[in-house]
Amino acid sequence: VPPSKPVAHVPTSATIGSKAVLRCSETDGSPPPTFRWYKDGMVMPTDPKTSATFRNSSYSLDSTTGVLTFEPVSAFDTGEYSCEASNNVGSPQKSEAIRMEA
Repeated sequence: VPPSKPVAHVPTSATIGSKAVLRCSETDGSPPPTFRWYKDGMVMPTDPKTSATFRNSSYSLDSTTGVLTFEPVSAFDTGEYSCEASNNVGSPQKSEAIRMEA
């Protein structure tokens, strides 16, 4: 079963220096989908240190559960976040983008 359109659970504001947890939920996909996160339309690498764009950010990303954890949140993390669910059936589905202000 292809994934349905996922829902991104994004806090609209996060305190700099604290922890913020963003979740992506999807209920229909079988096999269970894997998740990708986007910030301002750019795909976020699993490890921010591998990317010049995200190396100023500290986060961990679990593609299996769809959980994106910022620890600590920095001013750099303000932006529009959306997530995408995909399995090997049908097309990947992307959530609406939600803005998080650090």
